[in-house]
Amino acid sequence: MSEAEEHTFENRPTWILPTPFQLYDTTGRYFGADWGPQPLTLSERGMYELSWTLRNKPEWQRKAANPEILSKWRREAVEQIEAKKASNAPLEQCVMTEKMIDYVLAELEGHVKIADNERGIERGCFEAIWYSDRLISDDVLQRLKSSVQALEDVPHSEKDWHPGSHGQVLDLVHPSLYCVVYNLTRAYQRGKPRTTANFRPVRALLEDEELWTSHDFCWLPSDFAIDPDGIVALSSPYINNLHPVHAPLYHVIEEVLTAFMPMFERVLGDANREGGRLPFSDTGRLQKVGCIWGPDGEPFPEEEPGSDEDEDEFYDKFLATVPRVLPQAKEYTGQLEAGFEPVNLRGRTVQCIIKLANIHLTTENPEYAGGSWHVEGMANENIVASGIYYYDTENVTESKLAFRVPIAEPEYHKQGDSECMRTLYGMKTEDFCVQDIGAVPTRAGRALSWTNLFQHRVSPFNLADPTKPGHRKILAIFLVDPTKEPIVSATDVPPQQAEWAAEAFLEARATSLFRRLPQELCDLVEEYLFEAAMTMEQAKAYRLKLMVERTALSSDHTKEVYMQPFNMCEH
Repeated sequence: MSEAEEHTFENRPTWILPTPFQLYDTTGRYFGADWGPQPLTLSERGMYELSWTLRNKPEWQRKAANPEILSKWRREAVEQIEAKKASNAPLEQCVMTEKMIDYVLAELEGHVKIADNERGIERGCFEAIWYSDRLISDDVLQRLKSSVQALEDVPHSEKDWHPGSHGQVLDLVHPSLYCVVYNLTRAYQRGKPRTTANFRPVRALLEDEELWTSHDFCWLPSDFAIDPDGIVALSSPYINNLHPVHAPLYHVIEEVLTAFMPMFERVLGDANREGGRLPFSDTGRLQKVGCIWGPDGEPFPEEEPGSDEDEDEFYDKFLATVPRVLPQAKEYTGQLEAGFEPVNLRGRTVQCIIKLANIHLTTENPEYAGGSWHVEGMANENIVASGIYYYDTENVTESKLAFRVPIAEPEYHKQGDSECMRTLYGMKTEDFCVQDIGAVPTRAGRALSWTNLFQHRVSPFNLADPTKPGHRKILAIFLVDPTKEPIVSATDVPPQQAEWAAEAFLEARATSLFRRLPQELCDLVEEYLFEAAMTMEQAKAYRLKLMVERTALSSDHTKEVYMQPFNMCEH
């Protein structure tokens, strides 16, 4: 790429995309222990669950347009409520009302309106989670499988099994290999002439700039230009760990990214809220929720328990007689579509980190244990959204991708009012301030995208037929925040693979121009080429160090953000 062609990331958007790694909101307010939004009530979580259950049905849009089927769905939901009440289930299990069911059924029309039915893009189990089962055409799918086969059909000794995966996860293209190693990896200074004077080691962020920032490593994205029609084209010279000789796969990845961009626009639109982070607790479904005992808080009996009565039992019986103010649903008046504002990525250059990986199960190793809760990347990589295309699945059981969100302690309760917290939120003292927000099945052919504000976890799966092998293959896309200054990319960093450099040097030496150079100058060129390169052994050693560091940082991030205990203190 010439200097004139270099993309400068001008016209960066002014949206506000919060990050899971900041302890401050966009106004500079410190979150501390109140990381996250107010929790969703059990009632609203039940509404989310009912809606997602209905929208998971085959041809749900056609069925939802049939009044008879809607009536059947309503009747079945009401019967479940009545069955729970009849079984004397705890109050926190009887959180849904008929009016809430009516809201969910009416809201289905809103889900139809915000969907992209041409591409099959629909909202998933929660805001900022979108999916499609027909996003990628059969032609692109077949070319993807064919192109990837060239990476798979290598000698066994050259297969790159991910460390610690017990020989189950085969890395075809993985960003942890040949990553940016701060103070070692060299890059051209963006916006300056491409001379040796401007080819310098990449420096890490300042130590105190941000929490959960790696000061040693960074994944290396590539730059992709999106034209006014939404067509994506690679503008960097290469994709990290994917040799340019695989040109057909490069083109397929561009086509997959073109298909994913409308879904990313919806994800970022859901996450784009001025002045706040994780702003999903006020969705307009419920009337204002307060303490179940009303404004005066938890009541106390005027009488004392008798000498032969247990004090706790006496108090529980008293509370059972006190009226409770429980959540009430609003009328559905189009709240869903009113809050739907996808962003526009067209005409911009974005940075994406690409990953291709297979999970292989065998008769000797038939179970995949699943993953751990995590967000993608570290703070210095600025990942705002992820996308996965599950393009090939064979002989494995269904798996799901589960999501959860950190929450703050509820604002409106009295100290020690455990009954109120249990009834409204299902929370008790020392519970973690985190809420599960659903799971999406990851069936073959599904494209899924979500905000990096949510932690996610892959559920376990195993061979469907234990006598035969099976696999699941994915193409993953990690979108770097387009509102921030771009991070160092494949536009700035020449390929670090020593093997690639050796190939390029041998090809260059065969040219007539190179043969006319003095040997001393040839030696300087060779030294320059290999000075910024790594051998495979070196790259794998750095990968292990990156994994150790990332595991520790991710564990600390989970502990500090998603495992804060609920203390039930008075606010």
